[in-house]
Amino acid sequence: LALQNIQARIRMVTAYLFAQLLPWVRGRSGFLLVLGSANVDEGLRGYLTKYDCSAADLNPIGAISKLDLKRMLLWGAKEFNYSVLDEIVEAPPTAELRPMADGDEEGREHSQTDEED
Repeated sequence: LALQNIQARIRMVTAYLFAQLLPWVRGRSGFLLVLGSANVDEGLRGYLTKYDCSAADLNPIGAISKLDLKRMLLWGAKEFNYSVLDEIVEAPPTAELRPMADGDEEGREHSQTDEED
């Protein structure tokens, strides 16, 4: 768990690093904003790591429940014919960057309670 928290924090530090460096690399002044990806269900359940995606400058889906977000993605897929949105809805839940497994080497399950829906 500690290593996963470190991974989440490093992702955010890297995002801020790029937000500060990209304008400079392109010869522009200023900075970019970092977008977060936490939804309201994660915040209400306390499923977050301090200083990870909860520390972003803007969180466009921060006030949207996971169910409403899935409904919005399905609507967008149908209304605008974006099949990739269907793929996002159907993607397996992940706590990190790899899909969740049925169990670890000791047979324990790796499911998140908010991912069971």
